[in-house]
Amino acid sequence: MANFILDRAEELNVAVTNMALNKLVYFVHCDVLIETGDPLVTAKIEAWQHGPVFREVYHEFKRWGDKPIHGRANRISPITGEVDVATVTFGSSEGERMKAIIDRYIHFSASQLRALSHVSDGPWDRVWKHSGRANPGMQIDNDLIKEAYRTRVRQ
Repeated sequence: MANFILDRAEELNVAVTNMALNKLVYFVHCDVLIETGDPLVTAKIEAWQHGPVFREVYHEFKRWGDKPIHGRANRISPITGEVDVATVTFGSSEGERMKAIIDRYIHFSASQLRALSHVSDGPWDRVWKHSGRANPGMQIDNDLIKEAYRTRVRQ
């Protein structure tokens, strides 16, 4: 999903940093989860200081620091064993729907996306300020996202 977002950002001539990318993947995941009931991604979402983070996305793009990303995530092909660019394939209508969701957020700056993710009593806030409830790995789970966002608008 990260590469799909980066491709869309490139189409729109929008620079995306690692922090922004993590928030974009998070918000697209949240929207799909709320709209369909099904998770877009299966990776663990963690509550870090600056908001929700997908550890794999963070580590794949950390070499750019806080600068715009100029590359794509790679994967090892299970068929050839070679490293290639990770891709996700959507049908044409699903791809257009994903682009529309991305477009809701793509023009926000990293700091604006961070602020959106830090909304009081939102999923990140509930995990980060867990008030004594143990949460190893500070995971933001899909049930919490559904509960927090089902009845209110994020922006």
